[in-house]
Amino acid sequence: MSITQESDLNLMAGAAINAESEARPIRTSELLRQFARDLPADRVTLGEVVSGLGDRGLGVLLAVFALPNILPSAVPFGNVPTGIPPLIFAIQLMLGVDHLILPKFIANRTVGTRWMKALAPKVASVLSWIEALLRPRMAWVTVPRAERFVGAIAILLAAVSTLPIPFGHNLPAFGLVLIGLGLIERDGLAIVLGATIGLIGTLLLGLVVFGVAHGLRFIIRARHLAFWK
Repeated sequence: MSITQESDLNLMAGAAINAESEARPIRTSELLRQFARDLPADRVTLGEVVSGLGDRGLGVLLAVFALPNILPSAVPFGNVPTGIPPLIFAIQLMLGVDHLILPKFIANRTVGTRWMKALAPKVASVLSWIEALLRPRMAWVTVPRAERFVGAIAILLAAVSTLPIPFGHNLPAFGLVLIGLGLIERDGLAIVLGATIGLIGTLLLGLVVFGVAHGLRFIIRARHLAFWK
């Protein structure tokens, strides 16, 4: 093989690698790190946050905003404000909306960027570990009609993740993260696992709430009967 032919082969191989890297969509974790680096120093509107994350569909936003609720909240009722955005995204997913639409009163609200710059790399590290397990499969789960059904499940999980019940929002939030990442990577198995985990968490929470309510009712009734004896 001549030097000229070898050089041409190297150029073709380099072009193929570049084409493959351009064809491969940027990972959510990479996008989040880049977004954190590009944030201004002071404050940013929620509309700018959504725009900065890029046009990746509702999946990326569902995963990113649900992720904080996986961990127990150190602040009482701290999971309530972080649980509202996934609920908005899930509703739009059920309605078949491809691009996120934020109401103006939400889009115009500003948030400080210091904590976002500090939190984004940590969130990206968790996402990158999960992303390594994802790949396109079970395509029937990611068709538009199935995604609307998934959106209905996501609404339930998002609503449960806003409840101020200790450890009650963790599994539903984790299910939402898997659903969001599954939508991004077109991984139907991740979506099914996310929905299953989230529904199991919701069922367990319902059983706990039912048990506590039944126990309180029994105690109140027993005291009421003792009072009238």
